[in-house]
Amino acid sequence: MFLSDYTFRLVLPDCNPSSLKVNALVDLFEDISEVLPYLNTVLKGLQYDQDGKVLTVKSGGRLITFRPRQIAVAKLEDENEARSVIEELKEIVNETYVNRDHIKPTYTSRPTPRPLDIYKLLPGNNCKECGEPTCMAFALKLVNDEVKLIQCQLLFEKEFEVNRSKLTEFLPEETA
Repeated sequence: MFLSDYTFRLVLPDCNPSSLKVNALVDLFEDISEVLPYLNTVLKGLQYDQDGKVLTVKSGGRLITFRPRQIAVAKLEDENEARSVIEELKEIVNETYVNRDHIKPTYTSRPTPRPLDIYKLLPGNNCKECGEPTCMAFALKLVNDEVKLIQCQLLFEKEFEVNRSKLTEFLPEETA
């Protein structure tokens, strides 16, 4: 096992100390620098700084930052959720490390999709079946990783197959 143990602490967000959400700072016993470019590929990272060895991704509506010996996770409900998310991340790091020979590392940041770019690939009929009032509102929530692509059932019809494929290329894996 590549990543075996860690310690963590919960902290209030610096920008909003009265927030009901907490952040977790996970101190790693191992240096995960070498797996960061592979995680960037697997997790479709938002920002990657190869020189500084910092990878930032969005997953489950949370911002997660990987550093060589630390992982920071934002927008957690409580300690139980923090433990669960941290264990999932540990598993992802370990699986990525084991499979790195079959993953092409990505050493650059991906372009951040804009809501308008996403909107142009959606059906655009504002049917509300996704639970959002408009396709633009759905696009904005997709960019912010607050909804999943599957919620737009029209995208899974044959006529939108190409658009759906384009969307899955630049949305975080969990959202797509």
